[in-house]
Amino acid sequence: MPMTQAPTAGRPAHAGSVVARRLAGALAATWFAATVLGVLDLPAVAVVVVLGVLVMLSDEPDTRDPRRGVVASRRNAVLAGGATAAFVPVAVGADLLVGRVPLEIAPLVLGALAGVCVALPRLAQTRELAAPAVVGRRELILGVTALVAGARAYQAGETVIAMVAFAVVLPVVMVVRRVRRGEGRPRWPAHRAHRIQAANLWFFLAVLAAAGLPGTFVVWGSYLPGAGPVVATAFWVGLALAAVLVAVPVRRVSVTANLLALLASAVLVAQLVGTLSGPRDAVTIGLPHAGAWTAISAGRSALVNNHWTLTVQRDAIDVVGITDGRTHDGDGTRLEDFLIFGQPVLAVADGRITEVVDGLPDLPVGGYTRRDMAGNHLVLDVGGGHHVLYGHLKQGSVRPGVGEQVRRGQVLAQVGDSGNSGEPHLHLQVQNRPTFDVEDRTIRTHPILFADAVDADVRRGEMLAPLVGVPHGGGSRR
Repeated sequence: MPMTQAPTAGRPAHAGSVVARRLAGALAATWFAATVLGVLDLPAVAVVVVLGVLVMLSDEPDTRDPRRGVVASRRNAVLAGGATAAFVPVAVGADLLVGRVPLEIAPLVLGALAGVCVALPRLAQTRELAAPAVVGRRELILGVTALVAGARAYQAGETVIAMVAFAVVLPVVMVVRRVRRGEGRPRWPAHRAHRIQAANLWFFLAVLAAAGLPGTFVVWGSYLPGAGPVVATAFWVGLALAAVLVAVPVRRVSVTANLLALLASAVLVAQLVGTLSGPRDAVTIGLPHAGAWTAISAGRSALVNNHWTLTVQRDAIDVVGITDGRTHDGDGTRLEDFLIFGQPVLAVADGRITEVVDGLPDLPVGGYTRRDMAGNHLVLDVGGGHHVLYGHLKQGSVRPGVGEQVRRGQVLAQVGDSGNSGEPHLHLQVQNRPTFDVEDRTIRTHPILFADAVDADVRRGEMLAPLVGVPHGGGSRR
């Protein structure tokens, strides 16, 4: 874990700064241990960012000696190889671990590997160079932190959280850097390198802005009810401020920042293309309810679908009841406050029940478990090798048994809050297997089209409702 660097020759470090760096190193080690032990119940992206900042603060600032930089050496090659080996599982995500480790510990494994990626750059070898360094050690640490945090956010279904946090924090960091360095306009404002950097960063900010358009922030109605407009405003204001500050760059052109911006732009463009693309090999079914519900996670990219990065549930849809931007009445502390809790679930087609689980408890609001991710659920064989999974059902509400034939529109169960569910909602997916196990590597899903619905190909934020039905809301109350 992080260690303090010896003072640079000719530039003795102040005793207070040495103590501060040692304290940051101790905090980084503690934070890393808490990650490995699963003590921290925070978004994965936040865990990585905090660790990276602490590791960075344990080292001397790059500006103390601008000619000291990371060099090509055998030691650094070994460190780079170790960081890459740790990063591959982080980039691939839980899919790589499915069937190999219990899925409930997968986040801890990935978190530990992410911590290794962030810590190793602290050990990178630096040297006095003849010219100003291209990459200092602090910049390397922060660059790796940003890369790993982005990968963890994507794989953990936290892309929207990361986007908002980045848009809010970025202009603050840019202002602080300019104030601390006493820089306004660059020394050579018309320098070609600055123009290229500005164009690159503006393009990234434009792509990030576009990523916030396709119903991306609707999910905040579940995270923080009523906060959607505030979150969206913070996002757009942050991006606007950052775009203005790009026009006033610091003197040094950052190779790391430009490479990260290019990579992030490519990833976001790919996600936007997926969001706007039509379905392939889709399966058409009826609506699983009689009222008008809202898709809170649906579509073909991580921007709109929290399931997208896990193959066994990639094309799944989560639906809730929303009225006036809220998924619940009252303070939302009771399951009964939620508009969708206890609502009837209907057969989406004629078929035969192939699996039923009905004895798991409905968890308190905010509670979840990865041991039985689907919670109480049933699987309906609708023919053609296609099976519909209904997840997070209310305990004791499933009516048909295994082997029973059902008709489209028949009541099968009620919506609950069992399994990996932070609040009551219905999880629906069409898959190739008659049973569901999150560790079954053979499960593959299909995009869903809804017959006789307002939106056949539903995405996040769109309403699931019959062509002739009730007004938008959470469905009829019990």
